[in-house]
Amino acid sequence: MARILGGDPEGAASLIQRYGAPLRRVLLHAGAPPDDIDDLLQETWSRVIRSAARFDPLQAFHGWLFAIAMNRFRTRAARSAEHSRRHEPLETVATSAASTAASPHTTLEAAERAANVRSLVATLPPRLADAVLLRYFEELSEKEIAAAMGIPVGTVKSRLHTAISRLRVDLARSRS
Repeated sequence: MARILGGDPEGAASLIQRYGAPLRRVLLHAGAPPDDIDDLLQETWSRVIRSAARFDPLQAFHGWLFAIAMNRFRTRAARSAEHSRRHEPLETVATSAASTAASPHTTLEAAERAANVRSLVATLPPRLADAVLLRYFEELSEKEIAAAMGIPVGTVKSRLHTAISRLRVDLARSRS
């Protein structure tokens, strides 16, 4: 960020190279339509550059970055009447993990489980879904999630607990 503030054009390029792929994954896991990802990334990086002076260097950069990306995604989704909350990457991750399975039946079961999890995460309120996505799919610490979401660590823990409890109940319900 110091390089961006100093006017170094390579500063933004190095951040984009380092955080581009994780940022893309966060947006996909959040349900951003794949066709919109590049636009969301562009909007996010533009906002990062415009807001560089407001970045607090005592906070984790990636938490701040993910918060901007999620806000851009929510704004775009709220404006789009045709937006559907798809979580295809969740299915893709589970399916690719299952691709090493011994049988097509096992692969099919994994794909079905992933689709089920995807649909269940989509039913959570955004504040809970965001915490789950950042913790379990982007593997951020609770402290990093707190910084990204602008909430205390205790609130992150509470949201994760609530989300997991709801997902367990919903998963049990969907199996019966």
